Amino acid sequence: MINRVNQVMIGANISRTSSAVLNGASQNAAAGELFVLDKNKQILAAGATIADTDTIYIGQVLADTYSYVTEGTSTSVTGVKRVQYSDAIVADKVRNYKGRAYSAAVEQVVTISITSFTPVVGTEYVIRIVYTDTYEKPGQVTQSYRYVATTAVWADLVTAFISLINSDTHRRVIASGSTTLILTGRVMPYDVSDSVNAIDEYYQVNFKAFLYSGNFGDAVVTYTTRPFPGNGTWQRVRDAEKFAQSNRGVRNRTLFPVITPVMQVVNGSTYNCVIIEHDKPYIAPDNYDKRTTETTEIYIPVGAGQMTSILQVLNPWMASTSGNFQNISF
Repeated sequence: MINRVNQVMIGANISRTSSAVLNGASQNAAAGELFVLDKNKQILAAGATIADTDTIYIGQVLADTYSYVTEGTSTSVTGVKRVQYSDAIVADKVRNYKGRAYSAAVEQVVTISITSFTPVVGTEYVIRIVYTDTYEKPGQVTQSYRYVATTAVWADLVTAFISLINSDTHRRVIASGSTTLILTGRVMPYDVSDSVNAIDEYYQVNFKAFLYSGNFGDAVVTYTTRPFPGNGTWQRVRDAEKFAQSNRGVRNRTLFPVITPVMQVVNGSTYNCVIIEHDKPYIAPDNYDKRTTETTEIYIPVGAGQMTSILQVLNPWMASTSGNFQNISF
């Protein structure tokens, strides 16, 4: 969105380098380290407030390096890691500051249960599943499962539908249970290639179940668990990083050649997140002072020591702003 720019900074599962130096020939910061920087883009010390600097940046150390010759001395400096900077975060322009701890994704669960229903031998029973997450197709996407009862035992009918559903190569749910039929949305990738560089976005199976033949007696469909995508899962962090790259000029992902930065997210990692919502002032072409809303998202793996170092700087600085924001802890 033009009026909502997000920037994503992803740290590695490491602790802070002792006596870290960010730039120049003495640089010793490790790839994957994140730093809070002052208005001059120097490392900001823990406990600093807006009295020390009214503007901060988030710096992310990348693995790729560059070399240069110092002007005036002709001294060659090699192997300096590149640092990627966020936009300026100005103290009186901060709207919100909050943390979001990792939580795992939860798939949708629907159950079909009875009180006293007895199937009729030779009668066909039909369960229809309607998928509501296929936004590419405006109409309904459905799968119907039909079975003719061979016994008058409900548990046998449940077992038959479990076998029928789970043998379907195109199924998007997993069936289980004994006296209750349990339908659980399949975890991606059920039909896509899921990886750090995948084009497909992460999404979950959303569905509704119907006893379509209308002859299930007192059977009841219960929506037991709603789907929840989780927070800080590597797939969601990947998508956030990919979308943020568009704000840095990366817009081609399908036409050859595809030139994109190396993704910083790590497959399988779990992340805690710090979110800073702030305004960026600028002078528009009509010479009026305007502002656009930005969101700077900081993702650091759960348990990484450098999160403590980051919060030791961010918490007191944010508390000293006019927003008087509460400390974040994980």
